[in-house]
Amino acid sequence: MNILQIAHSFPPHSLGGAEIYTFHLCSELAKKHNVSVFHRVCEQGQEEYRLSAKRKEDLSVYTINNTFKHCYSFKGLYCNSSIDIEFEEILKKINPDVVHIQHLIFLSIGIIEKIKKYKIPIIFTLHDYWLICPQWHYLKNKSIICNNNNELDCLECVSSWLYIHRLSKRIYHFLKRKFIKNIRLIKQLQDIYTTTSRNLSNSKKTINMIEERRISMREICNEVEMFLSPSEFLREKFIEFGIPERKILLVKHGINETLFANCGARKEKGRLIFGFIGTILPAKGLHILIEAFNKLNHNDKSNLRIYGKLYPYNGFEYYPEYIKKIGLNNQNIHFMGDFDNRQIGEIFAGIDILVVPSIWLENAPLTIQEAFCAKVPVIASRIGGIPEIVTDSLNGLLFNLGDTDDLAEKIKFVIDNPGVISKFKGNIPEIKNIAENAQEIEELYISLISKNK
Repeated sequence: MNILQIAHSFPPHSLGGAEIYTFHLCSELAKKHNVSVFHRVCEQGQEEYRLSAKRKEDLSVYTINNTFKHCYSFKGLYCNSSIDIEFEEILKKINPDVVHIQHLIFLSIGIIEKIKKYKIPIIFTLHDYWLICPQWHYLKNKSIICNNNNELDCLECVSSWLYIHRLSKRIYHFLKRKFIKNIRLIKQLQDIYTTTSRNLSNSKKTINMIEERRISMREICNEVEMFLSPSEFLREKFIEFGIPERKILLVKHGINETLFANCGARKEKGRLIFGFIGTILPAKGLHILIEAFNKLNHNDKSNLRIYGKLYPYNGFEYYPEYIKKIGLNNQNIHFMGDFDNRQIGEIFAGIDILVVPSIWLENAPLTIQEAFCAKVPVIASRIGGIPEIVTDSLNGLLFNLGDTDDLAEKIKFVIDNPGVISKFKGNIPEIKNIAENAQEIEELYISLISKNK
């Protein structure tokens, strides 16, 4: 088969869960098929919408540069004809039998229309809520779960995106580049830009712009033959959104088990090691974990290791400084920095229990499945699809969303009763490997292709 995978990013440009999963799936499929990948890069200073191609192991990888330099409308954030035109040239060159979309954020939904123009079947894996929520994480003000009942809920979050003024945008980005290291000033610039761009009245036109996005997303969902959801929770959310139940299959991700071949009992003795592994963004809740850990008095009994890059992501420039402020004064909290996912097995071999303190409606966190593959128990937020993986008091512990006291109690319980770690390990379920996952997805491809003939 000739397979095209589409993603918002791809290693080594980004190492989030969806990107890592996509890479391992593509690599596995490439053992038997011709696999190409099309994804977005963000390279400031390079020509906008510049296409490039290269070989990455057994994959043909095509990239398009999109920094949103020429984006001056809310619609341009999700539908970009320039990207569509460039993508079509790649599509004609590859001429795939099937297209598998992993994500379209930072790209364009018009890509789907181009694929359907050539009558190629589409399968779409749901990793988050971007098709429903413009900010993908269902959070208001980056911290409160959103019910998304109407357009006014979205207006509260995206009002500054609805009327993007060219001059104010150019001034903002110029000053942001000039003062990139001044986090406090960057935050002030954001506030000024937001105020300048915001239309303060909840006019019918403003509401219609949000509704237009929602309608557009439903329309492109109608063009997709099959959706895959790694959790029942996410599946139900998209059924509520309007995707027919028959079109969304529950298919859990597979893990590259070879990365965990040497995991076993932790060699170090003494203090218990708790770990956080992942992208350091507010939605991932690292601040919740640090605040909970700061409540403990077991200075000689436990450490917290934080694996992840303290990077000022666009829109979250303030967060790394905040994390360092609340964490650096605790000698038992260690910032381990960025890491190569190829060493993920070694990282898990050095911790006793993983903590996943997310505050957004998680789908099926890859890091939890990696932990289980390494036989490492998990303490996690009781939210989204997490309870489908972590069974409270069986293979880990669940705590109430955003509750630092509850999380501190769960950590203290493990510290005071270290024997439960062995109990949790014994109840960790078998995790699907990437070969099994690739096999079931290959069968879905074949089914779609045969129906499309």
